[in-house]
Amino acid sequence: MVLAQSFAVKLGPAGCARAEPMNRRQALRRKAPLQRDCRRESALGFSVLELMNVLALVAVLSTLGMYGLAKYVRHTKTAEAIASVEAIAKGAALYYNSSDSTQPTGTKLEAMRASRHFPPSSRGSVPFDPTDVQGKRYKSAMNDWLGSPWREIRFSIPQPQFYAYGFETEGAGSTAKGFASAKGDLDGNGVWSVYRLTVQPDDTTTAVVSSTLERINPEE
Repeated sequence: MVLAQSFAVKLGPAGCARAEPMNRRQALRRKAPLQRDCRRESALGFSVLELMNVLALVAVLSTLGMYGLAKYVRHTKTAEAIASVEAIAKGAALYYNSSDSTQPTGTKLEAMRASRHFPPSSRGSVPFDPTDVQGKRYKSAMNDWLGSPWREIRFSIPQPQFYAYGFETEGAGSTAKGFASAKGDLDGNGVWSVYRLTVQPDDTTTAVVSSTLERINPEE
């Protein structure tokens, strides 16, 4: 069997190179730095890949987070419209159901119920110009809510609002109908969202708010 012998190169007396045998331990010592460098390079390369993966994951999560935040903000704004339209409709129903209380004593029930009516329609929305809430909020004044039907149903919005609100009515007695509405353009792109809720009397001539909220372009 032939055994491989490692040699170390040293300079002789005249500067001439000569090879001297090395044992196994010496040979391993000379190779060790190279092996350690290779391991460091491999570890460094793996760390870069990890970093790239982490950055990609962070970018995806950031995008999802921004989308979720925008959706939450929009939901918060539309919640104002839904709550306000419901409040207007409920106020109109209460007004209708008590609108026959001024009838003379002794008036028959059928005649009293036939006289029931909703408050007058609003002459315009609040704000009067819907563009005042186009991509922005409108801070109403107390005078905005002094007219009909806001005075009769005791409705107003003290804080800045994202929507313009209105109320329309038609008929009287058992054929009467009322419509509460909210109109807005949250991002100001010219596409308007509308929320509309109907209130009308049932078979006993008692006003009831519809359970169905009409939504037009809710996402704009």
